[in-house]
Amino acid sequence: MVRMAGMSAPATALHCPSPPFDSGWLPVSGGHRLYHEQRGAPAGIPVLILHGGPGSGCAPLMAGFFDPERYRVVLLDQRGAGKSLPAGCCEENTTSALINDIEALRRHLGVDRWLVMGGSWGATLGILYAAAYPQQLSGLLLRNPFVARAADLDWFFGGARQHHPEAWQNWAALGAPEAPGAMLRWLTECFRSTPPSALAAHVAAWHVWECALARTPSRNLSPADIDLLQLRHRLQLHYFGHACFIPEGRVLAAAERIAAANVPIHVVQGLADHVCPASATAVLLEQLPNVGCTWVEDVGHDPYAPAMQTATLGLVDSFAALGRFTP
Repeated sequence: MVRMAGMSAPATALHCPSPPFDSGWLPVSGGHRLYHEQRGAPAGIPVLILHGGPGSGCAPLMAGFFDPERYRVVLLDQRGAGKSLPAGCCEENTTSALINDIEALRRHLGVDRWLVMGGSWGATLGILYAAAYPQQLSGLLLRNPFVARAADLDWFFGGARQHHPEAWQNWAALGAPEAPGAMLRWLTECFRSTPPSALAAHVAAWHVWECALARTPSRNLSPADIDLLQLRHRLQLHYFGHACFIPEGRVLAAAERIAAANVPIHVVQGLADHVCPASATAVLLEQLPNVGCTWVEDVGHDPYAPAMQTATLGLVDSFAALGRFTP
């Protein structure tokens, strides 16, 4: 285990992402077409970046963690997310489908084995994919993993209000119930029955709440921001309302399976994260007893917080040089 200084430490600069040398839409089941792009060195170390959310989509900045002269960086927008089509579509959009999509993309791109990096929900997918296809991995790097238990959803949808009472007041003003399970049902019904034009206050409240838990600054949302977040939240509620299509304990069981695989694994966790708390990561690590973990003090959910960025860059560079993670 390694403990790093927090946000006061200067950040190691990200690499400047190179332009995509390849991009396209991969047809998969249910009429979905998955946007993907490749950056960096075509003959470099293959790495797949899995975004969070669900539904957040990838951004070019994510490729900045990887030296473009050493890595072949693959960015994938999951079903309904980012540039994938149809946008926001929930039909045939399940966790098992996303896992199958990852493997379909690997075969489509002709990649033998790849490093997989995921944060939050992306870490969830990384763990489940690694358990299903351990032979296709060269390494697994997880940031602030979402363990996808009922307790984790209850925490996000109200359980954390005692730590963030001001942010919670935005929900309370809209009539949100305090019971965590009731909160998720209420929010799902709001997005189902309220006209999109009348959901701006709900979207803004969600934004302020998530930023408070993530320890990132909130901002005033433009109409375009509202539209984009509304689409994302509908997809998130589709997943959260179905317990992420993951049976209770499945992520922990998957972690136990991959612990036996001969694959380098490392976890990076912000100790101040209230979206995916360190306490949940500690439970996950009980299933990964020989896996390295970097605990980053005074950092929340933000992958670009200075100390988190520095820690991630160091791990990625060590993997390129040594084939393993060295904090």
